[in-house]
Amino acid sequence: MTAIHVGDPVPAIEIERLRGFPGIFQYGAYCIIHHQTPGAEIDPTPDPRRRFMMISRRQALGAAAAMLMTGVAGKSLAQDYPSKPVRLIVANPPGSGLDADSRFWAAGLTAVLGQSVFVENRPGAATTIGTSLAAKAPADGYTLLMGIPSSLCYMSELYTKLPYKPSDFDAISQLTTLRSVIVAHPSLPASTASDLVALAKASPGSINAGTVGVGTFQHLLGEWFGAITGTNYKFVPYNTTSPYTALLSGETQVMFDALAASMSNVRGGKLKALAVTGKSRHPLLPNVPTFEELGIRDYDASTWFGLLAPAGTPQAALDKLAAACATIARKPEVAQRYYDYGGEPVGSTPAEFSAHIRAERDKWIPVVKRSGIKLELS
Repeated sequence: MTAIHVGDPVPAIEIERLRGFPGIFQYGAYCIIHHQTPGAEIDPTPDPRRRFMMISRRQALGAAAAMLMTGVAGKSLAQDYPSKPVRLIVANPPGSGLDADSRFWAAGLTAVLGQSVFVENRPGAATTIGTSLAAKAPADGYTLLMGIPSSLCYMSELYTKLPYKPSDFDAISQLTTLRSVIVAHPSLPASTASDLVALAKASPGSINAGTVGVGTFQHLLGEWFGAITGTNYKFVPYNTTSPYTALLSGETQVMFDALAASMSNVRGGKLKALAVTGKSRHPLLPNVPTFEELGIRDYDASTWFGLLAPAGTPQAALDKLAAACATIARKPEVAQRYYDYGGEPVGSTPAEFSAHIRAERDKWIPVVKRSGIKLELS
């Protein structure tokens, strides 16, 4: 008889064959045996990567009961969660774009889950205050974080020391993806990103590009574009004021950013879009080419945000939250909301969001390393 290892997956045909032996306990596709089980042979040279364990009848019954109770507890949590209000930490200030989106999704989750999901803004220190607060919260499903690429994908490379690690979080669901764009003041003699490259090569470092600050998304987006096109820009950080005020006045000439932030000014004719990310042109901007159309490859620089929980949060809670996010993302009014400013809802599973974060880290970390930027938290 083939040796059965405690906790090993057992083929259905083998379970059927062993079902009649006393001392065989089945839980799902797993088999537990104890030392009084007749006919259950022990492999004298087991695979060193696997552990065989002889247990008493009392221990075997206890193990079976523990497995059963784990399953029951998981089902109970899935049914009962959430039983009290859920806090959603946003590491950006009230009134910011992420704050508005977070409140939109919190309202949707409240409606779907039947329990209040409320936003708590904890801005400051380049989003690390709110992010680290969420990382240190109890892993019970009642504290969540609205995560963004910087905090999850490249701040660990930008800063010499962070009060949290990306691994401090469990992924729940990517909520949206948003296209990126290069926007310019109307006076800039460039109609496309290709024209911008030609201007920048003719006069290196003469074109001012506004950013929210050193090492921010806008800054790294511009560094990435410069690296793949062989061009240089003078990045101007506006740490306390909107860089769009400077761009609209002509103080700066271009800005690299998410399309959502500039869509209204582009459609209103106050700024011009030189190119957008994506495989095809955006229907609301039919005259704006994609970077790929212009021959500028490997510039998949979209942005996104998504829901996370402290590492160790019960899987049942993660799955229930992800299912609620998917329900919201499928609503026509939600799709229209993001379509209007250059994005789309996603509503992915925890596994899909985890894979997306890993892929994004692989994409952004080389950008940070090439830039040579190293920062200290104040």
